[in-house]
Amino acid sequence: MSDIDESFIPSPPSDFYETEPDEAPPLPVRVRVRHEADAQIPLRAVRYSSRKKRWAQTSNCARGVREPLPSTVRLVTWNLDFTAPDKKKRLVAALSYIQQHVLDCRTISERPEPCCIMLQEVHESVFTQILNAEWVRRCFIVVPTGVDKWPDQAQYGNVTLVSRTIPVVNASTIIFTNSKMKRNAVFVDIKLSIPAHDDEPRLSGGIVTLRVANTHLESLPEGTAARPKQLKLIAAALRGRGIFGGIVAGDMNAISPADETIVEAAKLYDAWEGEDEDEGFTWGYQSPGQLPPGRLDKVLTTRQEGFVVDHPERIGIGEEIGRGKWVSDHYGLVTRVHIVRED
Repeated sequence: MSDIDESFIPSPPSDFYETEPDEAPPLPVRVRVRHEADAQIPLRAVRYSSRKKRWAQTSNCARGVREPLPSTVRLVTWNLDFTAPDKKKRLVAALSYIQQHVLDCRTISERPEPCCIMLQEVHESVFTQILNAEWVRRCFIVVPTGVDKWPDQAQYGNVTLVSRTIPVVNASTIIFTNSKMKRNAVFVDIKLSIPAHDDEPRLSGGIVTLRVANTHLESLPEGTAARPKQLKLIAAALRGRGIFGGIVAGDMNAISPADETIVEAAKLYDAWEGEDEDEGFTWGYQSPGQLPPGRLDKVLTTRQEGFVVDHPERIGIGEEIGRGKWVSDHYGLVTRVHIVRED
């Protein structure tokens, strides 16, 4: 069965707010529904309505996907450190840095190129700061809808922002049952196009679904045994039915020799092409930790045909909100994904 979707039929809504607040929604009351262990749990995304002046559920593209669609998407991933003080200032600084220096949007009214921004360790106290950011309101779809979609009692979690220029057709999460640190992965399914030949009258060579995962695997040496299963769960979800290809980005916490084999064991490919040397390290220079510097943050893919992932570049190096006050203890990564023709 082909992964190319010539006539996309959108999926119905799967998860929703029962009420829509007039302004940015407050932190929701955590209400848990039982799900099968390590299963993908459907999520909904929200986008801000400037006309209604409130965040509202997206329609999962219920009106269909209209071409032309982008064939490339920029991916940004950054762990924002939930433990350090000045959480609000650091989050605002991180978003401003991504806006201006990574995506080259000099004003909040300037729309970015098609992109996904994947944040980890967003503290629950600053989730609404994302929803209140004017640039986010103007330009992005947000997943999940609130902190109640994180693992139960989690004080921090993952948030994915998808530019409005890309259709988001589904979203979901896997809450890792083997996690003692309340970790999960957030997935968004986005529609992209295969470039058409120059002599073709069509706008594209077909529409495909790319699944993008945002994750934070188990931390520290005591999390070494949990990380392989967590990554394998993500890899299996990235190969779901009807999915053209998958990418997972985030904090893989690759700190032990055992972590050197888990990417291959999950049948994933590392977009990093160099050695695990200083030029690739993303953690250890802006943190007082006892562990040595390392390449903790990665971009991994399910396949090497049909799309190309550029070599990731580090971002956020030396960014401060004040003298000696780093935006994060991690560097972020940025890369670009290109859908390509296989003929």
